[in-house]
Amino acid sequence: MHGNGADLRETSGARAAAAALALLALSVPLFFLGLGHPALSEPDEPYYAVPAREMLRSGDWSMTTLGGEPWFDKPILFYWVVAAAYRLFGVSEGSARLGSALAGLAGVLAVYLLGRRGRLGERGAFLSAVVLATMLEYALLARAAITDATLALLVTAGMLSAERYLATGRVALFAGAGAAFGLAVLTKGPVGVLAPGLALAAHALVARRADAVRPAALGAAAAGFLATVAPWFGWMLAARPDLVVRTFLGEGNLRRFLEPEHLAFPLFYVVVLAVGALPWTGALPAALLRAVRPEALRAERGAGREPGPVFLLCWFGAVLLLFSLSASKLLSYLLPALPPAAMLVGGYWSETPAAPRGSGPPRHARGSALLGCAIAIAASAALVAGASRGRWEPARPIAVWIALALVAGAVLAALALRRGAVRLAAVHVVTSAAIVLLFVFGALPAVEGLDSDRPFARELERKGIAPRVAGAFRDVRRYGVDFYLGRTLPRVEDPSEVARRVAADPGSVWIAPSRRAAEIVASPAWEAEIVASSRHLVGLRLRPAGSPPGDQP
Repeated sequence: MHGNGADLRETSGARAAAAALALLALSVPLFFLGLGHPALSEPDEPYYAVPAREMLRSGDWSMTTLGGEPWFDKPILFYWVVAAAYRLFGVSEGSARLGSALAGLAGVLAVYLLGRRGRLGERGAFLSAVVLATMLEYALLARAAITDATLALLVTAGMLSAERYLATGRVALFAGAGAAFGLAVLTKGPVGVLAPGLALAAHALVARRADAVRPAALGAAAAGFLATVAPWFGWMLAARPDLVVRTFLGEGNLRRFLEPEHLAFPLFYVVVLAVGALPWTGALPAALLRAVRPEALRAERGAGREPGPVFLLCWFGAVLLLFSLSASKLLSYLLPALPPAAMLVGGYWSETPAAPRGSGPPRHARGSALLGCAIAIAASAALVAGASRGRWEPARPIAVWIALALVAGAVLAALALRRGAVRLAAVHVVTSAAIVLLFVFGALPAVEGLDSDRPFARELERKGIAPRVAGAFRDVRRYGVDFYLGRTLPRVEDPSEVARRVAADPGSVWIAPSRRAAEIVASPAWEAEIVASSRHLVGLRLRPAGSPPGDQP
């Protein structure tokens, strides 16, 4: 008996290793291929790439700065990740994004390696990991130098650790969940604990899980949380309480929650979810309905029961609710909801058998596949229409190819369903990989001038005037030009201070927003000549008022 048990464990370990290698082979092209190819996207990626470079150059890893001034848009963890990549591999777009790509990969492996021990089992956890890796929003944001992929990983690790505690009663697992949530707060702020806290509270209430509020468990979770979040935040509260309370908590979190900072519309996140979860969206309604069945709730109700779809539904719903209540909305905010959505979908398809010979798939499965086709067609039409007019028109040919891939993939997946969910999943994997690579190597380069300052910086270099760039006007909020020039430009607000600096350095070049170019050129404070321009920025050679046009170094 002992030998048989050892053999089973060895077989299970070998199976897990093989599955992890397969997930690695799937994820590397999706997350890493061409990682440094697209330019940094404004405005978000430079907000992390530039302060991390300043951190590396200054050697001060205790606080982020931008232009030498304290910068507390987000806590410290993601800046450490980017700066560490810079130190290892040099400053580049790929290094800036490496941490997000690794977080995306780790999230996929966590869903499989932790999920396989729960109700999903080997097959369901593996399929769930495949679903997550190939959801378009997850794959694309894992390639971006922003905090969301790291946040999603840490919330996922914490929630799955909490799930294992509820199944086994091992308090150390709840301490691990608390530590993960603390790191999530260290990545993006209070949302790192509010969303999972809301999810766990909802599950404890709905499933009557008194074990979720045991004093020993809560104490362990609190200890894990404080161990990761308290050292840096405690130091910041002691050193710069104004930045923590007024700038970070007040302006960066509470104000954004209460006041809209980005344009949105009713049901914003429903649309984001429908498109972001492609090519798997069609199965999500059926997977959610599966989680609200009375038998699903009965199976999870009471201490010691194995959490399942209801737990995942609470996790998914908490993230969706929290960000829906926020006045400020962005596409990337919903990313922590995709891992539970992927596990719901993976569990749904893993329990959908292949059709018996001579009959079709179950009606609900056919409905999910047909809904996926309808969503793919609608999304494709919207994509082509959006790229057919206005500033996005250069990307229209690639948008057409992406639309064709999306629709063809949805139709082929529906046809493949007769042979079982594995065939459907294979089609979805190919579809997602094709779309991601078309987007990275086709769509983003086509609109680089609209979305990035790299072409503008290259123009300055090509004309030999990049070394003469002395600064930028205060309302230049884009920092991609700083990244590509290799230095953070001083932002000057007072025109008289700009004039003083121009008098000290005649013929220096200053960066200004394009919308202000005519106003600045017409100013009597200096003589101005436009020497470089883009959709968003202009480079102006400034001389003291009354200087002859050719009087410059």
